[in-house]
Amino acid sequence: MEAFIPYVQAVGRGEKLKRDLSREEARQAMRLILEGVATPAQIGAFLITQRVKGETAEEIEGFVEAARVCCHLIHPKVSKLLDLGVPYDGKARTLQLVPAIALIVAAAGQPVVFHGAPDVPTKQGVTPAHVLEALGVPANQASEAVAHQIETLGIGYLHAPRFAPSWHALTPIRQQFGLRTALNTVEKLLNPANAARCVVGFFHRNYLLRMRPAVASLIPGSWLVQGIEGSIECRAGRTTRLYPADIEAEPLVVEAPRLGFPESDDTVLEPNPRLHAEVTRSILQNRPSPCRDTALLTAGVLLYLSGQADRLSDGVDQARAALAKGKAFQLLADWQALTQSPAYSSEASAAT
Repeated sequence: MEAFIPYVQAVGRGEKLKRDLSREEARQAMRLILEGVATPAQIGAFLITQRVKGETAEEIEGFVEAARVCCHLIHPKVSKLLDLGVPYDGKARTLQLVPAIALIVAAAGQPVVFHGAPDVPTKQGVTPAHVLEALGVPANQASEAVAHQIETLGIGYLHAPRFAPSWHALTPIRQQFGLRTALNTVEKLLNPANAARCVVGFFHRNYLLRMRPAVASLIPGSWLVQGIEGSIECRAGRTTRLYPADIEAEPLVVEAPRLGFPESDDTVLEPNPRLHAEVTRSILQNRPSPCRDTALLTAGVLLYLSGQADRLSDGVDQARAALAKGKAFQLLADWQALTQSPAYSSEASAAT
């Protein structure tokens, strides 16, 4: 308990005395939190004072490094794996499109992984896990099982209660604040499958730019998206800016109308996982809609960013083909069949 007091004091003193933590200090502070040395009261004080002060890129780097030590990381044998760093607190107003996007990307030949957790504040909205469960793909699977899915199908989802139990154990404390904390950023950057690069979503541009050096340091070659509800979608009919982690590089401006998606996607949906899953099936069946266009556009952009396509338009064409030929919908069926087979289930249980 006493070992954590200096970290609370550093960030929580008055306006003239408070200071940012060094990367090493941030690493040690997070280690004490995750190892159970810090008390719930100290954790709450630390996270809230951090929010008031404003976390730095260097602090986020230290927090992520400590958190990854406590994670059960996997190393799937695939090349150029892409990690989607999406908000763990989900979607409160708009569609949770990440499963559809990931399936399109994987069906086009780019291995992809995403991760999340249940009941994360502040939104506690519809998460990718909610949608997967409603689609018949179990979310709470052993990490080794997910590694096998990535190697076999080119897609996988990692659930924080499994791969990061000490991190997930902080959820009840976080739910008492009603505020976003630095942890909301850290979890998007955990990269539990050791992917070659990450595409991570943010909502506020100024915060995105502040975190750019952290992403560059932790996962070089990655991209930051100013997306819907802080996620990674590039909305049909709109302009989306994506920023390379390299702070010297210019942003990539994605103008949806110029790529063949002129109709604005203003779709809203109540936070009911069953409804989100129905829309996901509709997208994978290639039924025209503005939300299908958003999923297609985003998948095309991800294929370009991952090096599967030489131009943005080529990435969009590859995504269109994956839908039109039924590859994405078939991949969902294959994922369902694999994860629900008795032999696979017993192997997955043995791996836990």
